Amino acid sequence: MDINKVSVEDSSIGGKFVGNNDNSNTFNNFYQSSNYLEELYNKFQEEKLNNPDLAEFCEELDYYNSKIEGDVLGLEEKLTQGNRERMIFFAKSAKEKFHKKLIKTSQYSQIAQDINISILAKVKTGFMMEVYTLICNDAPQETIDRLITERIIKPVKEELGKNLFRYDEEDIMGMIFFLTGNCHIKWN
Repeated sequence: MDINKVSVEDSSIGGKFVGNNDNSNTFNNFYQSSNYLEELYNKFQEEKLNNPDLAEFCEELDYYNSKIEGDVLGLEEKLTQGNRERMIFFAKSAKEKFHKKLIKTSQYSQIAQDINISILAKVKTGFMMEVYTLICNDAPQETIDRLITERIIKPVKEELGKNLFRYDEEDIMGMIFFLTGNCHIKWN
């Protein structure tokens, strides 16, 4: 008789069926999409047609684009302190990719700046309210990575709707690293 075999026949299971220790995590997503970005996309399309020479950054976007005073560590050092050395190459690449899109989409449009501000605020808030709490509690990196996917990447991707700026999952990670490099979020 093999003691490691389990047989389940003619049964109804209302939840998970686990044959050993259940080490899984469940993250419920209570995120609801809004029409805010949809409205901004429509205004952006109009603005592109009516004002092709707008090239002024608004103060709020400039806030995200500038380093916060007093924090002198760069992206690499912050990831190293957070035991994320393995991510440095990807982080630098994703940050640069996003930053180029940020500049390209925002330099001629106030509405595009508002779209980017909204997305960056959502990413920063999601990270600081949920992910950073796990980091401070020394949660396993796999749990943190899964939470980033479930609570930041997926909801932001959904919120993008039409996604006129063509932001993908790597760009959303780039936003996290952009905010890290500019001292808006921490990894330790």
